[in-house]
Amino acid sequence: MSLKRIVGRARDRLIGNAFERALRRARNSGTPRVLLYWNRGLGDIALGLVALIERIRGDFPAAHISVITRSDLQQAFAMTAVDEVLVWPALARGDRDGFARSCAALRIAPSGFDIVLDRPDPTAWLARTLGNFTPRLRWPAQWNALADRFEAIRTDRFVIVAHVSSETGQFYGYVKDWPWERWRELFARIGDRHAVQWVLVGHAQPQAFDRPDVVDLRGATSLPEVLSILRNRTGILVAVDSGILSLVFYVDEQFPLQVVSLWSDPRQGVLKQAVASPNALLVHSPLVGDYEDVRRLSVERVAEAVEHALAQHAALPSAGSRDMR
Repeated sequence: MSLKRIVGRARDRLIGNAFERALRRARNSGTPRVLLYWNRGLGDIALGLVALIERIRGDFPAAHISVITRSDLQQAFAMTAVDEVLVWPALARGDRDGFARSCAALRIAPSGFDIVLDRPDPTAWLARTLGNFTPRLRWPAQWNALADRFEAIRTDRFVIVAHVSSETGQFYGYVKDWPWERWRELFARIGDRHAVQWVLVGHAQPQAFDRPDVVDLRGATSLPEVLSILRNRTGILVAVDSGILSLVFYVDEQFPLQVVSLWSDPRQGVLKQAVASPNALLVHSPLVGDYEDVRRLSVERVAEAVEHALAQHAALPSAGSRDMR
């Protein structure tokens, strides 16, 4: 460990970390204005940012919280307790000067805020909350009707949603995605034995899955539409570690959902958070690849988990009440 990090940790133990110091400085401001810059992943909104916002609200219930973020994250903030979302369309993930450039483009003066968090680090600032704090994401009721836009999703078959790619895997030092060939085999194994429909969500991908029981909505849905499909039109989600997985896991709404998740690193994402979903009807079955490599996760193991989820759903007294969805 570098001398700089050692000195920094010693300082934090003595006088608190940067977040704690910022909160202390704002104690006399009454109703502080907070400016938060967020240029991390979609899932990190649930895994880290929600806890920061809750801590601010705990100290300052009437605080006005503004967030500067990317266009692709804007809709997710409707699920949080922020007051204002400021989007600079040119902001790219990983932009080292993104805060200053965003403020200049949006004509925002950070000096006009009581608390400015331009480099938020929930992992370090709120490490003690792991295993103790349950993120809770609001469910906008107007999103419920969005799933009805997709007429290709059948009502006479059981719908299984598959999120086959993390899309942001390039930002991590390990493989997050299950091989395309394994997905194809999984669809065939389950589809040949059960009257199901697979619905693919996420960003558009070049690999095609040519099966009549597969509806590929990748690249054709917004985030609220994907979450609405999960909330209202399906009973099972099979997903790699991703933003969609993290968001649906922490939706503070009661609806039945079986989640089969595929992992390389079990010390990340919702597994690292180490708390149950606020949705008491969500059942989670995480599968970790051998040697912590998702590519070593066999089709047999995933198919077995999906078969078990199907059996559980069929055994529920209300299983037929969702129109086979």
